[in-house]
Amino acid sequence: MRPSRRKGQSLVETSLILAAFLGLLLGMVTIGQTLFVRQTFAERVHEAARWGAVNTYDPVAIRNLVQYGTVTPDRGATPLMGLTASEIVVRAPDCPGTKCRVIVAIPAQGIQSTEPAESGDRATSGVPSKP
Repeated sequence: MRPSRRKGQSLVETSLILAAFLGLLLGMVTIGQTLFVRQTFAERVHEAARWGAVNTYDPVAIRNLVQYGTVTPDRGATPLMGLTASEIVVRAPDCPGTKCRVIVAIPAQGIQSTEPAESGDRATSGVPSKP
């Protein structure tokens, strides 16, 4: 009786299938993590725009809210995913006025949120007037 030449065949097939499956699994995890980070950025941008529209306009506080999740971060706090203040755009066009709105964006991520500012002196104090 001759020994079979196919003894290692199942091992080779299993390793090929396992490599493909692990590649697919790691790809799904990476895409899920990317979507989670993007959604977190979008949520923080929206919250910061809303905070800027309701409270006194303060671009530094709005950027801190996007970066750290709080208006006054602790000393040594690290920003979300290494986001820098220069990557965050904060504007208040048409302020002061009736069409005043606060715009917060992270252009590199394609995320932007616009909120109409409340009318009154409290919401628009600190907003530079148009030249």
